[in-house]
Amino acid sequence: MRLRSTFPLLLVLVVAACGSGSDPEPPAPTPEPSVEIPPQETPGTDGELDLEPPPAPDDSSSPAVNSVTVDPGDGTIMVGSGPAMFIVRPGEKEGERILGVVETPEAKGTVSGNMVLRFTGPGELLANGHPRQGNLPENLPLLTSSDLGKTFEVVEGTAEADYHELEVFGDRIFAVTVESPDIQVSSDGGKTWQTSTPPNLPIDIVVDPDDPDHWAVSTEQGTFVSTNGGQSWRPRDTSFGARLAWPAADALYSLDRNGKLRVSADGGENWEDRGDVGGLPSEITTSGRKDELFVAIVGGKIRKSTNGGKTWSTAATLR
Repeated sequence: MRLRSTFPLLLVLVVAACGSGSDPEPPAPTPEPSVEIPPQETPGTDGELDLEPPPAPDDSSSPAVNSVTVDPGDGTIMVGSGPAMFIVRPGEKEGERILGVVETPEAKGTVSGNMVLRFTGPGELLANGHPRQGNLPENLPLLTSSDLGKTFEVVEGTAEADYHELEVFGDRIFAVTVESPDIQVSSDGGKTWQTSTPPNLPIDIVVDPDDPDHWAVSTEQGTFVSTNGGQSWRPRDTSFGARLAWPAADALYSLDRNGKLRVSADGGENWEDRGDVGGLPSEITTSGRKDELFVAIVGGKIRKSTNGGKTWSTAATLR
């Protein structure tokens, strides 16, 4: 998640072929006109920032969603995707592309695409990702925003990292980086981390809201559960590559790659078929309410259920 040419001077020696001394000399070649290429602004440069969000594509392609998060206060939906961040304001049905500014004492730049976003409370975002422009590092530290992604501040004491999974449960942050098979857990806002290694590369991780040591992690080998804070694991589901949500102790949701949703009331030991989201999913989340779920599906749709996944409707469209 994630111009500059120098051209050496080429000296060309033109050797005339044998011929009559009376032949006129050929005219000197006309030099190619020089074209000045305007500088391109990329991460690592200091030019003026473009504060316009990246435009929607001209074709019918839809954004690949990295994360979906819902404000527990007013229901605002924030989406991190490959091309851009989106905001879906309460009552609206289409996502708005947005761009945020990050400024530190040493650097300044913007962020939009390739962001992982999580609400930590009403109006408060935790984020990580890569810059769009400016002189920011390629991998950013943890960021926070209190204005729905317009501006971000670096969380002091956090290191640069490339997280593809970022979750917040109580006062702990759970993260997975692209470089490591471990689940990282921080209780001090991301300054220090402890690690737990699940049986396979983690895709999604959730925590029982009533038991901070009761975890579930999905992998390509199925879903595994730990009851001791990641010290040991037991298999609980054979569906590979599932996405998980756990809004209540008796409601652990598992969404497979075909869009089939199941729910477990006992931490994954038994499962009940619940419904079909109506498309191929890439992310599932909850507003914090037991029966309210949000799913991003291929085609740029955010689907919503208010009855625990039994029925679904389109909450917003992204383009």
